[in-house]
Amino acid sequence: MPDTTRSSFTNTEKMQIADWLREVDKLIRAARYLAADGFLQKIFNVDPDNELAVSYQDRIQFLIKQLSQRTGLSKDIEAEIRKYAELLRQRRLNQTSSLLVTAQRLLDRGDVNKAYADASKALVHRLTELQKRHSGSGQDPDNVFKFRSFVWDTWQKGRPSEIQLGTLQKVQRELRIEEEAAKQIEREVKNRLYREALNEVWQTGGISAFTVDKVEELRSAFGVARADHLVVESTLLREVRKNRVRGTVLVVEDNEKSLLELAQILRSNSFAVIAAANVEEGLATLETVSPDIVLSEINFQSGPAGFDLFEFIRATPATQQTPFLFMSSEVDRTTRIIGKRLGVDDFVLKPIDYELLIGTLTGQLLPRTGRTG
Repeated sequence: MPDTTRSSFTNTEKMQIADWLREVDKLIRAARYLAADGFLQKIFNVDPDNELAVSYQDRIQFLIKQLSQRTGLSKDIEAEIRKYAELLRQRRLNQTSSLLVTAQRLLDRGDVNKAYADASKALVHRLTELQKRHSGSGQDPDNVFKFRSFVWDTWQKGRPSEIQLGTLQKVQRELRIEEEAAKQIEREVKNRLYREALNEVWQTGGISAFTVDKVEELRSAFGVARADHLVVESTLLREVRKNRVRGTVLVVEDNEKSLLELAQILRSNSFAVIAAANVEEGLATLETVSPDIVLSEINFQSGPAGFDLFEFIRATPATQQTPFLFMSSEVDRTTRIIGKRLGVDDFVLKPIDYELLIGTLTGQLLPRTGRTG
């Protein structure tokens, strides 16, 4: 059993965990979720509370959930989904069985009170840990609340000035908040504010929603660690899973006005929208979210063309069955023929007839028997 009471690890263990995390990232990108889960379990055996590992686990479950709702997937992907679902089911059964066996042994000995007490210990211990984490161990609850509120006001608009930080430290001393408790409270507040800012960019379909520069800008503004960013990201992914929408559309368009207008109309028709200003941003989104359908411009003012994005989508196991539509103000017959032969699902002519577009997207997302390629 792993030692869950440890607070530090040897350099060798840290390096090993880092290597395993890199391997997990590679495997997820290759849609090898079972193999990635194997490395995650190795990490949990060493560090059961590793936040990076938890975030990767959330990402795998999110991707599996999305893929399991589709039809026409390759046999390899379908097998991967079935095996992973069975793995999770068996894991839950094992956990439940372990608790039942322990309780049954105590009941067989006639020690009902002991059975109840032992079953409650884990829950009480966990609740105690959460209470300490969120309120500050050994701190006056009123002072903790006041300090948390002051931290929120200080960081609400992003990184505060040196004067504001100095005032924050003064308030910490006046309220007698211990250093470790203060750090934990600040971390929680900054992560919450960062999550709200990131979610706003995500949900509004801003053209830089998934660019590295935009994320780094927000992360720096709220002083959030990279590890915490992944935790925040996984939380947002879990929320996306709960939203009832027609589907998630990745829109790639380099005209900002057109992109924002298109994103707004799609959202008003119950589609979730991920907006990207060029192919590079579109590719960046695919590292985090697997869209249900892709709508892309063919030619961009600079950088890779739309067909480069199409080729990547079709070459990636997790997205190769994703419907792909091109849009352009000029689509000649030759381009249509080449596109159809390559497997492009449809072409949308600009200026866009939005009623026709909504109908086209809805039809593309209907269950289908599969693709040939």
